[in-house]
Amino acid sequence: MCGIDVDLEDGGGEDAKEQEEGCGGTGERVQMLPPPPAHSDAAGSGEGGGGGRLRGLGAGLALWNLAVATACALLVAAVFALVLLPTIALLYVGFLCHSRVLHSPSPVCRYLDDNSCSALIILGFVMMSPLVVVAAATFCGLAHRLRLFQLFQPMARARHRGGGLVWAWDEEVRAWV
Repeated sequence: MCGIDVDLEDGGGEDAKEQEEGCGGTGERVQMLPPPPAHSDAAGSGEGGGGGRLRGLGAGLALWNLAVATACALLVAAVFALVLLPTIALLYVGFLCHSRVLHSPSPVCRYLDDNSCSALIILGFVMMSPLVVVAAATFCGLAHRLRLFQLFQPMARARHRGGGLVWAWDEEVRAWV
C-alpha cells in the first residue's frame, strides 16, 4: 500500500520493496505527516465563559436563517398572488354569480347568466396550470438573480475562532435554483 512506513534496512522483505516501487517510490523510507491540529480553542469548547457567547452566536445564526426563510416565503406568496391574480378573479366572479353556488346581488352579476359563469369557472381552472408554472419560474428567476439561497448560513460549516463565527468554505458555493 502507498504511504506505509517501512524501514528497508531492517529486512522488510521483498514484498515491502515491491509495494514501495509500485507506488512510485524511490526505495527510500516513506514518512507520514502528522495530522493537522484541531480547529477549536478553549473559548470554543465552553471553557472560560466563551460557551455562552458561542450559544448566543448559534442562536443568532438560527434566527438569521429563519429570517431568510421568512423573506423567501413572503416573496413566494407575493409572486404567486400577483401571477395568479387573473385566475383568482375569474374564479371569484364565476362562483360569486352562479345561481347554484352563491348567486350574489352584485352589479357584476347582472351581466352574467349561469352559462357565462360556468365558462368563467372553467376558464379560471384551465388558466391556473400554466400560470402556476409561470409563477414558479418567475420566483426561481428572482431567487437566482437576488441570490437568496446563498444567504442561508449552514450551522455545520460555522467555526468559532476568537472574535466570532467564521465560515470555512472548502469549495465554491453554488445554489441551484
